[in-house]
Amino acid sequence: MQLSRIRRRVAVALRLAGLHGRSRHMKHKLRLLGRRQLALTQEIAWLEARRRHSMPPATGHPTPDERTGPIWIHAPWRAGSTYVWNKFRSCPQYLAFYEPFHESLETLTPTAVAGATARSWPSGHPPLDAPYYREFEPLLIPGGGVRGFEHALPYTYYFVNDEPLACQRAYLNDLVAHAQSLGRRAVFGFCRSTGRAAWFKRHMPGVHIALTRDGLGLWRSAFGRSQTHGDLYFVTRPLIILLLSRRDPWIADYLAALDLDPVPRLSDAGRAQREAERLAIRDPDLTMRAFAAVFALGTALSQRHADVVMPIEALSTEAGRRSLDASLAGRFDVALDWSDCAIPVCTARAGDEPFLEYWHEALRRAEACVPDPHASAPEHAGRVPAHPSADRIYGPAGARRLVSLKRTSEGSWPLSEEV
Repeated sequence: MQLSRIRRRVAVALRLAGLHGRSRHMKHKLRLLGRRQLALTQEIAWLEARRRHSMPPATGHPTPDERTGPIWIHAPWRAGSTYVWNKFRSCPQYLAFYEPFHESLETLTPTAVAGATARSWPSGHPPLDAPYYREFEPLLIPGGGVRGFEHALPYTYYFVNDEPLACQRAYLNDLVAHAQSLGRRAVFGFCRSTGRAAWFKRHMPGVHIALTRDGLGLWRSAFGRSQTHGDLYFVTRPLIILLLSRRDPWIADYLAALDLDPVPRLSDAGRAQREAERLAIRDPDLTMRAFAAVFALGTALSQRHADVVMPIEALSTEAGRRSLDASLAGRFDVALDWSDCAIPVCTARAGDEPFLEYWHEALRRAEACVPDPHASAPEHAGRVPAHPSADRIYGPAGARRLVSLKRTSEGSWPLSEEV
């Protein structure tokens, strides 16, 4: 009799535990649905206002004027984007948003904002006057998360250029409108936008800056952190992108040509994180190939669709700083001090050959598959639309090669390379 009562109590306890687990899961699902409903409500308002030939204040409408419109900084991880973003942030006329596609924004809270600083982790970032996400604080919603942010923004849309992505556009326009409501110019420091640079150029007016770093420098920084700090975050990002992202057909062809199609496709971010960490430990060759492929294509896309190409290594030389300062001050009315930038070009050493082989092969294929927005060849039609600019900063409009980080005969670094 006693044993029977114990068994009944255990069965009841197990049922209650199961109900509690399902309840927590449902609460999480309801929070996500609430955020998505908010984004859809904003988008419906935007479409209704567009039908009536006006824009609602909730989503705003960025001005295309290059002197007053938003500034979009497109960079890969470990390329100095925090340094460049912080330069703009230090100027009172700007409202500079840090990594607007970061996955943590989905659940961001005031406590998390206060705790996310350059000293809260071994970042290697310059000292900051405020936590990374301070600018998002007025946009937080009850229960956590930034207004309009949706789950697909960080990685699912990473390689989507040929779709309208209305919720993504509404979210970014809302940030622009918030800056404008404060009488300030919006600046965005991205690490998850290079793969969709063509989408940005088509849908988001303003000044687009491609912040680049040589592939070996990116790999050394990311791989070095995994070795020194046991931090797999930056090594696994390309794998997570391959696991989670939707892709335009021409990007799928590019990845297939580099033999990266066999990587499984997942829909759950947590499972993708675990799978990426497993692959990073068990398959270093795949990890290296994925890293080279994702960042080479991002380099090609961001440079081809940028108004300014800014190699971080060039900012570390006096000649590069003079060239950039003169161009920015004359066109965007910006005067920033880059004299403390010190990121040299990485020189190859023993053991770098496998990565360099993957990197140069990926760059070659990326340059071939990404349509040049300044070219009018028929083979580019139907893929990424051209976005010609008659007044580019570093040279006249014309076909552009990817930036090659080689010294000129005068000893300076070219900020872009024309053909």
